[in-house]
Amino acid sequence: MFLWSTPFTSLYGGPSLDFYTFQQAGRAWLTHGNPYNLTGQAAGFIYPPTSLPFYGMFASFDFQQASILWFIVYFSVFLVALLSLALTIEGERRYVYVSLAVLLVLTSYPLLFLMQWGQSDLLVAGFAILGLVGERLNHRFTSAALLSIATLLKGPAVVLLIYFVIFRRDLRYLGYFLISTCLIVGVSLLVVPVGLYWYYLTTVIPTLSVTLNPGGQSFARYLLLGLIKLTPVVSLAGVCLFGYFAFWVGSKNLPAINERTLSVDGMFLMNVLIMLQLNLRSDYYQYVAVILPLALFLSALLMENVKIEYLALVGFSTFLLNSVVAPDFLGFHTYPFEMVGNVMLTLGIILMYLRPATVIRHLKTR
Repeated sequence: MFLWSTPFTSLYGGPSLDFYTFQQAGRAWLTHGNPYNLTGQAAGFIYPPTSLPFYGMFASFDFQQASILWFIVYFSVFLVALLSLALTIEGERRYVYVSLAVLLVLTSYPLLFLMQWGQSDLLVAGFAILGLVGERLNHRFTSAALLSIATLLKGPAVVLLIYFVIFRRDLRYLGYFLISTCLIVGVSLLVVPVGLYWYYLTTVIPTLSVTLNPGGQSFARYLLLGLIKLTPVVSLAGVCLFGYFAFWVGSKNLPAINERTLSVDGMFLMNVLIMLQLNLRSDYYQYVAVILPLALFLSALLMENVKIEYLALVGFSTFLLNSVVAPDFLGFHTYPFEMVGNVMLTLGIILMYLRPATVIRHLKTR
């Protein structure tokens, strides 16, 4: 399946690819048009104006050449993120992580879906993981700058601040993130009109929170079906609730689990899962964001004396997150398998924090 679905062809027709929208938005920016008012597109451009100079680089190529270049760019960043994260892991666990990451990549249905549509989530995920690498290597400003890039490419990545700031109790990181974001936006203003930022804030963003995704894979989408206007309130409440939980987990109230790498790796994965759950527009392809955090968490589990029942739960959740039970490449899907796997794994991680003795055999507590 992986080899059959190439990144350079689409069963839905070339111009319907999401990357075609990115390329046209970049071309509109180059010609001083409004990239948020593209005509003839199934889905308009909805991403921050800061990304327009980046997409403008692809506008000088024809679509076929630009598609190949786009694939090389986003996959290269992701591969660098995969290998860089491996360098932060010591001992034989490094090889377990790399093996799991490669396995998840080669069996990922969300990745196939992303390659067919040419979305940017693998690029965003790569920068977010590089931000995690920077934080693990204690290069916090570099880490914050990389997370800023991920956020300015696709806004939901900002939710990862819960891990970096609240869970890690690092307000200075928040300052670095804000400085980096302001610097990047400030530099972009040399070539991106201020009016586009204003249009994005006042016209584009308000529509994102009240628009359903046909292939939605977020818990918020199913929870609020028919109550679409409550989405911003529920999403904000969910973020705040998770922020409180992350702060509590990071406290000294849970020494039995906090002394283990499972706590840190589990929280980063959970942050990614919550980000997908609370985004009303989460689709299949966006679940590529879980590939490397999931490989990291699984490698930590396999190095611990974890109960077989817990491994079975995580394994089944991984299957749902990374695959599709009934693939149909000729139309949209209505089966929320990724969403179900997301909820199952999130609850499993919560169980690990609340009842670590039910997860790890012979756990010594103080």
